Amino acid sequence: MHTGRGMVSEVYLDGNAAAKVSCPSSLIPTPGQYLLADIPGATDAQLPVPVFPAGTAAEGFLAASPFPKSWIPGTPLNVRGPLGRGFSLPLSARTVALIALGESHHRLAAMIGPSLAQGAEVALVCDSPAAGLPLEVEIMPLALLAEAAGWADYLALDMPRSAVQSIPNLFHSAQVNGRAQILLSAPMPCGGRGDCGVCAVTVKRGYKLICKDGPVFDLMNFL
Repeated sequence: MHTGRGMVSEVYLDGNAAAKVSCPSSLIPTPGQYLLADIPGATDAQLPVPVFPAGTAAEGFLAASPFPKSWIPGTPLNVRGPLGRGFSLPLSARTVALIALGESHHRLAAMIGPSLAQGAEVALVCDSPAAGLPLEVEIMPLALLAEAAGWADYLALDMPRSAVQSIPNLFHSAQVNGRAQILLSAPMPCGGRGDCGVCAVTVKRGYKLICKDGPVFDLMNFL
């Protein structure tokens, strides 16, 4: 984990990323990991914001939404990271399903490049708008979640913590044939520095902290 300075170098109004963040290479998070960022010298009481990657970019990375609207091109940032556990794409994966159960698929977009690079077929399963994706990526509606789960030998999901209790119902008729991991979203003000419990999530055996035990978990923790 490192600390340093970054900058919002571009902001996008559409596509699969919300912004480009410039920062040292040692601070760039892998898919599913995050940075905590805030504006240097800010006088308000705003807590640091978790920033997730949506893809790669020269001298930094593409940041996923949600992204603070007040952060415009040129905004300097204090950044700390990379933080948390990210996705672990098996080298043997040849069929990859990315399932977005939250407001957008942006945080899963970071998995597209690595999956295609190892020759895998990729399907994005979502009901949110998905434009600007590589032509190799098949887009499927969430109504076909069970079909995608049976087809893929690796599943990557994204959902808010508040929807965790729905996981057994979502997968009651779906046969998961390969490894499945889920990226959970929740407030993470301490970024793993403390055990404040704000981001706690209940699993089969007790609870875990999303900020440091996650934010990516094996799906079997919730089935």
